[in-house]
Order: sequence, then structure tokens, then C-alpha cells
Amino acid sequence: MGGSNVTLTRLWRSRYSPSLLFSGANTLCGVVFQLGALYKLGVGARSDLYYASIIIPTVLYSLAFGALNNVLVPMFVEAKASAGGEQDALLWNCLFLTLGGGLVLLAVLYYPVLFGFPLLFRKLAWVDMAQVGKVLLAYSLYQILYTAVLTKNCSLFARGRPVAAQAGVFCGWVVSLSFLAGFHGSENLSRIPLCLVAGSTVALFFPNLGSEVFHYRAGLLRQHAVSMFSRTLPIAAGTSVGWLEPAIDGVIASTLKQGSLTIYYFFGRVMFYIATAIFSGYIQPATKHLAEAAGAGRWVELRRRTNSMAFNAVAVGLVISICALGVFLYLGIPKISFLRPYVVTFGQNLPVFLLLLGYLVGSLVYSVYSSSLYVMRRERLFLLASAITFPVGIFLKVLGARMLGLRGLAAGTSIYWVIWAAALAVCFSRAVGRSEKNAHSRVSSPSFQEQAVELLK
Repeated sequence: MGGSNVTLTRLWRSRYSPSLLFSGANTLCGVVFQLGALYKLGVGARSDLYYASIIIPTVLYSLAFGALNNVLVPMFVEAKASAGGEQDALLWNCLFLTLGGGLVLLAVLYYPVLFGFPLLFRKLAWVDMAQVGKVLLAYSLYQILYTAVLTKNCSLFARGRPVAAQAGVFCGWVVSLSFLAGFHGSENLSRIPLCLVAGSTVALFFPNLGSEVFHYRAGLLRQHAVSMFSRTLPIAAGTSVGWLEPAIDGVIASTLKQGSLTIYYFFGRVMFYIATAIFSGYIQPATKHLAEAAGAGRWVELRRRTNSMAFNAVAVGLVISICALGVFLYLGIPKISFLRPYVVTFGQNLPVFLLLLGYLVGSLVYSVYSSSLYVMRRERLFLLASAITFPVGIFLKVLGARMLGLRGLAAGTSIYWVIWAAALAVCFSRAVGRSEKNAHSRVSSPSFQEQAVELLK
């Protein structure tokens, strides 16, 4: 514990502490939004319907655009070194591609998804397809705007302005929570994702870019589109197994007793928000330095920074999760009548929360080592590790759910993510070792030209 306390103290005093504070505030807002949505819906049939409806668009847009969050910061760092405003052009081209691509994806997949919904969630015999269609449309619009906000924030991270990025997201959450407060539990479930649409719109147009970016260099759209596609394709293929996971978990949980999907999704989102807060507040801003170290061939520094980041991220994640657990326990103390059904329900399923801690630890370690593999341009190595571990994860999830129900599903998920993170750590270590070996061999072995000059002397 002593080493962990020292690490947390150093991290608190580092340049990332303001960003982490803002990111933590955003995480708290996200958790409050989830709690508020649950309070409006209740834990049961309607909440299962809502969460099942948003799982599919979440998976589809994550598959299409999730990898951008990993490659855009290195791309912006590289563009910053180019003359003629290429970094600004890259920002506007990426926004155009993400917004346009998101709308095209919605137009193409809306009706197929609506048709496939009852086939995936067969146990939901009371499915109201009109409600599903409205939620699907509203949540897809939120995903499109959310992707655009992430693109904008990646540019700010590359410019060394993580606090400005987090401030825009925070204002968006305030707007979303304000709209949610006016939702009175009507039958129109799509009003909940519309609250997120309003908040994401505010975050996207929040004035944190600076006036210097409002010019456009034409002629680079095709080049940037090709670069984005070529760099994200291997990563998207590798991360697809992870992005498919919520759909797989949702289908498995929907076969269990009523309310299981809601409980699992809620606890999973709490872990996801914690991991996202640490990623956007610490890991993603630090990726700029990882990219600079890899670009300069400083492999020892890259190894040291990556290992330190992984340890710091896990330490902070565990502290935040303990605080979240304290909040759950505190809610059970006061005898507040309207909270009691929720406190009892989640108190009975608190082991699911504890069993998902492995998922949190694994996802944080995964984020750090995958980021370092990306800046080294070792996307194919990431793809190989992901493809090998994915079948193991599916087997563990199904086996756990069949043996222990919801708790078994949580345990299988945690074991899977720990295995995946360990595989990526091994891949990174070997990749850095090869790079160090190649660098030493180039230094120790003179080139043909150098040998010829030496012979002439």
C-alpha cells in the first residue's frame, strides 16, 4: 500500500491532476445520469427494454468509430509537425468524416437492426417495437455526436489542452442532467437518449478550440481519409471483439431472470465510466508523450512510461471503485422510502459489482498497453492477441452464466479481460525488446557507406 500511496501522490501533483479532476467530475455526472434513468424507469421490464434497445447502436458505432479514439492523438501529433496548417485541416476533415459516416451508418442499418432485435432478445416477449425504434434512432444520434466530440477532444489532447476538452464534456453532462430532471417516467423511453443528444450537442459546440483553428486547408480530405482508414482498420478488427462484448453480455443476461440485464448493464457502465475517466483524464493525454518517445526511438523511455502508466491507472481505478462501493453502501443507511427498492435490489446483487473489478483492472491495463502498441504502429500484433483471447472469453462468459447466473457472467468477464490485458502486456514487452535490439544493432554495426569511408582512410 505504501508504494501505491506514493504513486497516487505523484500522480496528484503531476500535470495530469486538473484533467483527472475534471474527468472524475464527468464520471460522477455519468453515474448520476445512469442512476437518474434507473430511478425514472425502475428495475424491471421497462428498464430491460430500454437497455436492450441501446446496446445494439452502442456496439455498431463502437465497431465503426471506436478505434479513432486510439489513433487520432498520434495522427494529430504527427500533423502538428507539418507546416501549412495540416493539423487544423485534419480536425475538420475528421469531423466531416465522422459525422457523415455516422449518418450513413444510421440510414443503412436502422431497419436491419429493428428487424433483428426480437431475434437477439427472444425472452423479451413483451417487446414494444415502436419504442425500440424511437430509442434506436435517438441513441444513434447521440452516438454520432459523441464520436464527433471525441474527435474534437483528441485534437485538444494533442495540443496539450486536456482540461479544455474535459470542460466541454462537463458542460454537456450538466445539460443532459438538467433535461433528465424534467423526464417524469412517461412511456416515451426515447426521451432519455434525447437528453444525451442535447448534452453532446453542447459539448461539440463548446468554444474551447481557439480562434486559430478556424481556417481550412483544402486538398487533404482524401489523404486524411485514407490514413484514418488504413490505421484504424487493423485496430477496429482487433477491438471488434471487445466492442461486440456488450451485445453478447446483453443477450446472455436477457436469458436470466427479469431485471438481470438492467443490473448487469448498470454495474458494467459504472466500471466503464471509471475506466473512461482515467483514460480521457490520464491515459489519453499521456499518449502524446508515448507517441513522441516512439517517434524518436526512445524505447527505454517508452517502456518505463507505459509500465508506470499501467500501475498508476490501476491504482486510481481501484480507489475510485472503492469510493463508488462506499456510495452504494451509504445509500442503504438512510430509510428513504423511494430509494429503498433500488437499494435492496442492488444490495442483493453487490457481488456482481465486486466480481466486475477484474474487468475494470483488465480494461485499464488493456488501454495503456494497446495505446503503446498503436504508437509503435504494431496494430497487427494487437489484432493477433485479441483474436486469440476472444474465443476464450466467450467460453468463460457462457460457462459462468450457466453455472452461477449473473455472478458467473461477471466472473467470466473479469477473467477474460485480465487474460486479454496480460496478453497485450507480453506483446508490448516483446515489441519493445525487438525495437531496442534493432536500434543497438544499427548503432554497433556500421553501414556499407561508413565501412567504405573507413577503408578509403
